[in-house]
Amino acid sequence: MRRALLVVLALAAPAGAAAQSSQFGVRGLGVPGRPLSTRAFSLGGADGMFDGESGVNPAALGQATKFSAGFSGVQDFRHVENPAGSKSLRETRFPYLTIVGPIRKYPVVVGVSFANYTSRDFTLATADTTALRDLPVAVNDTFSSRGGLSDLRFAAAYRIQSVWSVGASLHVITGSNRLRFRRTFSDSEFVPVTQTSELSYAGVGLDLGVIRNFGPAFSAAATVRSDGHANVDRDSLRVATTDLPYTFGLGLRWQTGPRLLLASQVQVATWSGANSDIIAQGGIGAENTYEVSLGGEYIGNPRRPNRRPLRFGVRYGTLPFPLVAGDQPTEFGISAGTGVRFAQDRAGIDLGLEHVWRSSTGFKERSFLIDLGVTVRP
Repeated sequence: MRRALLVVLALAAPAGAAAQSSQFGVRGLGVPGRPLSTRAFSLGGADGMFDGESGVNPAALGQATKFSAGFSGVQDFRHVENPAGSKSLRETRFPYLTIVGPIRKYPVVVGVSFANYTSRDFTLATADTTALRDLPVAVNDTFSSRGGLSDLRFAAAYRIQSVWSVGASLHVITGSNRLRFRRTFSDSEFVPVTQTSELSYAGVGLDLGVIRNFGPAFSAAATVRSDGHANVDRDSLRVATTDLPYTFGLGLRWQTGPRLLLASQVQVATWSGANSDIIAQGGIGAENTYEVSLGGEYIGNPRRPNRRPLRFGVRYGTLPFPLVAGDQPTEFGISAGTGVRFAQDRAGIDLGLEHVWRSSTGFKERSFLIDLGVTVRP
């Protein structure tokens, strides 16, 4: 009798479990990334549309007045539950890198960023019995994937006085999944079998963004992005194409006074366009997603706004690739953070914390994320 163990947490191989990504990245292309600076991360992503150091809205680059470079690292402490049991895991990754700078004598700002597009790290384990030489032999199978997709962005923004900022960017989407299948037998007369392959992806996307300032206190932003499709090669041989989503975003920001900033953001992605492609490749399918974020930043001393402000945020959304047919996973996060600038504002460190709950029928996950960002303005 077959005993299927969905072991993203790798209960059958605990030594390798420490570096597992979310179990909700098993299907489709994995778990989508969030191209946010640590500051925007601390606000639940609510200010991402206006943050020039995030990769959400190219028009936000127009807010930058100095050359800057930044990167972030995330430590993920996760507890997962599924039909196989439960496990506590941890993971370290570096999801975002950005370089931004204005062009002298022109109201133009350009930027380059490198972000995680999707993550697909997992290990699946199954136990079964098969007939060999007319005798039942117990076998143990493990199937693992390491990798995901990355997003290399080239962006530019143009400021129209102090009222408008418009921007556009080109996205080069690339990455790979290194796949490994291994079968072992309870009978030592049979030699273990191992098979490896690599899936590589390549695509190109474009997006447009705009920010409108209604005076010094209130602003609105909007974006539209098309990622086209990704070509899928297995060991250098073209095997499929997968449609990537259109993404639409809307953001609002309100400076209520010298101490408090409030922001909100909504994003919708048409991942259902990949549904038929994912099914043709043996998956369950894909569904459209949305994310709603609310957040704020409180400044204790308006004369020193970059000295340990209090940031907070909350978000709720859906994930594109179901683990169970007809049941779309959801996620809910609460975040907080702070930061400090020093060396005459030439360098800074930001810290963000987020507690995330993800769930689907039979599958639950709680993650505690620590995001540390470093910014340099030479």
